[in-house]
Amino acid sequence: MVNFDSDVYHSGMTDQVDDAHRRGGQALNWTGRGKVQAAMIGDELNLRVDALTTQTRRFKALIGDFFRLEFKRVRPKWGPYEVLIDIERTEASPTHDVDNVAKAVLDALTGVVFHDDSQVEKLLVTKTLGSRPRITVTARPMAKARTTEIV
Repeated sequence: MVNFDSDVYHSGMTDQVDDAHRRGGQALNWTGRGKVQAAMIGDELNLRVDALTTQTRRFKALIGDFFRLEFKRVRPKWGPYEVLIDIERTEASPTHDVDNVAKAVLDALTGVVFHDDSQVEKLLVTKTLGSRPRITVTARPMAKARTTEIV
């Protein structure tokens, strides 16, 4: 079990099934009963963490425990990845630099989703005002690019 110090901001709200969250018309079946939940659609990992921190060691422990104990379906793979991170914060949440949160998330996913964070070739991080402190992550292998040679 991971204990949070006062420098980790989280809400007590954890919704088990988010019917409003749909990806490509397909409802996500979230796994997890605590602060971390995950869902898979093919090779795409969707992760939500009801905590907001830039401290890598706390994220690694929280996410690592989740994947070790509750969500054992993900194994690290090689190849290029794209990662989308949405940082949802409330008015009461302290502000976090998006680059620090992104680094913490990528470090936590290393060894779980991909072998090394250098495999991430596309990274999009957004910060929004919302109803709870939450980080939502989508990590998926990048589609192989097709190149057309013009002669």
